[in-house]
Amino acid sequence: MVDFHNIGSGRIFILGSGPSLIDQLPLLEGLKGEVVFACNSLIKWDSLPFAPTYYGITDIQEQRRVDLLAGLLSDETMAFNVRWPNTYNNPRFISVEKAHDSQQVRSAGFLGLHETEQPVFPTGRTSPITLAQLAAWMGYREFYFLGIEQTHGYCYDPEARIDDGGGSFVGDKNPRYSIAIKDCAKIMRAAIEGAGGSVHDCTPGGLLNVTGKGAPGHMVSAADILPYRDLREVLG
Repeated sequence: MVDFHNIGSGRIFILGSGPSLIDQLPLLEGLKGEVVFACNSLIKWDSLPFAPTYYGITDIQEQRRVDLLAGLLSDETMAFNVRWPNTYNNPRFISVEKAHDSQQVRSAGFLGLHETEQPVFPTGRTSPITLAQLAAWMGYREFYFLGIEQTHGYCYDPEARIDDGGGSFVGDKNPRYSIAIKDCAKIMRAAIEGAGGSVHDCTPGGLLNVTGKGAPGHMVSAADILPYRDLREVLG
């Protein structure tokens, strides 16, 4: 990974696999020619209108799944497996060491912006935030997230409700898990902006922006998590 330090600059689009991407499909055509970092199951989506520049997986240990995803990759996509030591890796993936899950961005910090030696990356509790550290290490400083909805995850409980002090609302996953993701996003934003960069979420109804479902009434403070920008505006 030393060879990838500061190989890029400018803006990068980091894509999760949330269902909002289906509604944004006509706009995704505008990402052709942009630097795009896709993750996990997104590579299975036949409708994705471009081959991503980068692709990453995190927390996938089963050899069958890793090999399946490796087989779906285009030759023009650079792929990374952010993994724990002694877990399986397919040669198609560049191996990147990941810290134990007790080390989270919200406690260990968002790494990759200032280090001169490759850090062992802590988890962002969702793959796009974990992989954003790798993008920072590669030199990108203008971050745009899409498809960050967290409809699946640990301890999935469709009956879970989140109490934010002003009332409760339905949460589509374990509240502690989504709160951890939001805490990591806050630390990420502060670190990127502190380094002179910027970060926005372009996910309509996303977990981390003012249009989303992070508080009663489906509203969150843009100052608290990530500022929202319409993808059409970003692409001009």
